[in-house]
Amino acid sequence: MYLDLDEIEVIQLDHTSRCNLACPQCGRTDPKGGRNSNLDLVDLSVEQYKLIFTPFIGKQIRIFHCGNYGDALASPTFDETFNWCLDNGFTTNTIVTNGSLRNTEWWANFGKLGAKVVFSVDGLEDTNNIYRVNSNFAKIISNIEAFCNAGGRARWDFILFNHNKHQVEDAKALATRLGVEEFNVKITTRFAKESKYTTKIGSKTTVIDDNNNTTKKVFDTIIKDFGDFKKYADTTVISCKYKKSKTIFIDFDTRVWPCCWMGAPSRFLTTDLQKSGIVKLFNEFGDDFNRLDIHGWSGVLSHPWFLHKLEESWADSNSRLYTCGRTCGQIFEFSSGYGSNRHIYKLK
Repeated sequence: MYLDLDEIEVIQLDHTSRCNLACPQCGRTDPKGGRNSNLDLVDLSVEQYKLIFTPFIGKQIRIFHCGNYGDALASPTFDETFNWCLDNGFTTNTIVTNGSLRNTEWWANFGKLGAKVVFSVDGLEDTNNIYRVNSNFAKIISNIEAFCNAGGRARWDFILFNHNKHQVEDAKALATRLGVEEFNVKITTRFAKESKYTTKIGSKTTVIDDNNNTTKKVFDTIIKDFGDFKKYADTTVISCKYKKSKTIFIDFDTRVWPCCWMGAPSRFLTTDLQKSGIVKLFNEFGDDFNRLDIHGWSGVLSHPWFLHKLEESWADSNSRLYTCGRTCGQIFEFSSGYGSNRHIYKLK
């Protein structure tokens, strides 16, 4: 079995498909800067939270709000669902947000509730909105300050690009002044193959580049040794990050996935190797085989795919999902949230 209900220690939620930003490499943003047409606006409700979390009442699980497509604070149902969690003993919560939502009064109140907040801010006033399109830097800083002054525990996540890499020390100093506990420099692998990414947001064409990407050297070695990246993903030894940390991912349709990377591709605009693998799953088992609101926890986790087929596929290059080899393969660290691709500095 992938994970038994009693083994789960962390539940990651994509609480909503709503977000106020239009980050160009995000799956919710189409090439023109609009919302992905495969994405309806959906929010988890209190009733769905009861379905998800009631089996864990009285247990020390952690809740991690970090979505593929949404920022939880953009959701009209976030406050009531968060309060339901607190009322039922779920006090270990982490929320990842772009930081420019809500006002300082809300943040000051939220700072008293015990949650940890990860503010994703990729630069300073002149650079953050190059990637975090539609963000409001002044508002972000005011919100962080209000949250920290009220006793809130904060981390600043900083994705490293060519256009902001000269600002790391200044951003770290600002984070320290604001009362942030940790500063996390993240190295993205999205430029390992191509050093530049061009997108059009409205009438503006934006070029995001990372010519000095530190992961490109590893990627190029893989291409040399394996011929192409798919062959590597199909044959590399897999060590599942989420299984190891006893984490499971649930999206805003209450679909249960082993990880966030597997929960994203079904809504991609174009059919790539990741999406085709998920489409194949749906064709074999049906679109709703992992819906918690239809099958409940026992029905989902006892499904043959969770019970044995997923793990069996890791040893079979013909049946494994490309996403598994790409993300949890032995040689290439794909995620910016793990290993050598992140550098966390303690500020206090």
